[in-house]
Amino acid sequence: MLPGDSEATAKEKAVMFNDFRIRQFYDPNQLSGKAIAKTLGYDGRVAWDIYLFYATGSKWVRQPPTPNYWVHQIRDDWASRSHFHTGDDLVKELYNTATKMTAYSEVLS
Repeated sequence: MLPGDSEATAKEKAVMFNDFRIRQFYDPNQLSGKAIAKTLGYDGRVAWDIYLFYATGSKWVRQPPTPNYWVHQIRDDWASRSHFHTGDDLVKELYNTATKMTAYSEVLS
């Protein structure tokens, strides 16, 4: 989604996140972003700069599952403004959502 994006830069940046729960990959044709946007109700768009929260056991088979919650930094008009967060507000929203999802996951265990 940025001019300098490449497989090499994706690999370089992936080392920033050393957590087995985080998946990063390079998708030059934006197939995942299109599929994710579709699950959010925005067919024909590309989701990027987005954080998705799924319940334990969710699986991406042919299409991604619909996330339980999502947060984004997409400035395009198509993405829901109620999920838009940046800066310190983004950090707070991600923390609060991860805490809720973790507690929810533990209740199901």
